[in-house]
Amino acid sequence: MGEELAIYQKLLSFAHDKKKLLLEKFSTDLQTIVTQEELLVQRLLDLEQIRREHVAKIAGSEDANLDAAVEKITDADSKSDLWLLGNQLRDVMGEIKGVNDENQKLLEQALELTQYSIKLITRVPGGVTYGPGGKQPPKTTGPKLVDRKA
Repeated sequence: MGEELAIYQKLLSFAHDKKKLLLEKFSTDLQTIVTQEELLVQRLLDLEQIRREHVAKIAGSEDANLDAAVEKITDADSKSDLWLLGNQLRDVMGEIKGVNDENQKLLEQALELTQYSIKLITRVPGGVTYGPGGKQPPKTTGPKLVDRKA
């Protein structure tokens, strides 16, 4: 569980780094962080299976949680250490969720801004209502700055 806590703390650090990059600018640093996160999450999946096995062994039940395992431990120091570690894991996971929710909102805002900018660039400019001599000019599709198919 100590290694899990260390990984979750690193993921929290990455989440804060991503937030900073999202607020400042997009860069290749963001892709590097996402790649490192993927590796850490894979390691967490491995560690989670090991933790579940140990918790099941301590608690005597396959579907037992950490709290049930803590109750089965008789040594006060070990019980306290495990309880504290469990609480730290919950706290860090809660922080990660909060920062990731903020990052998701920032990404959505960036996407909306990008879509708005593309619409501005690709829209057909409004034509003149009347031409010389009061005649309507011929309808044209008008030049576009960016082809929508691109």
